[in-house]
Amino acid sequence: SPKDWRVRLVFHGGEERIVRVSPGRIDEAEAVERAKRHAGILDESVLERVEAERVEKSTTVAAFGIVQK
Repeated sequence: SPKDWRVRLVFHGGEERIVRVSPGRIDEAEAVERAKRHAGILDESVLERVEAERVEKSTTVAAFGIVQK
């Protein structure tokens, strides 16, 4: 089964949000877009960087971070 995406949004100033995105069959670019939408990011200049990685379905993630469609 495809793994979910875990997208880390790192803001200038050091704050981070981690958003888990499923289904894993979407590509990385779509996972990142969904994570940014979920986090309410309209202006990408607030972000220092974005990291996306595949994670097992059983991986736990912060409560605010599940996005499913």
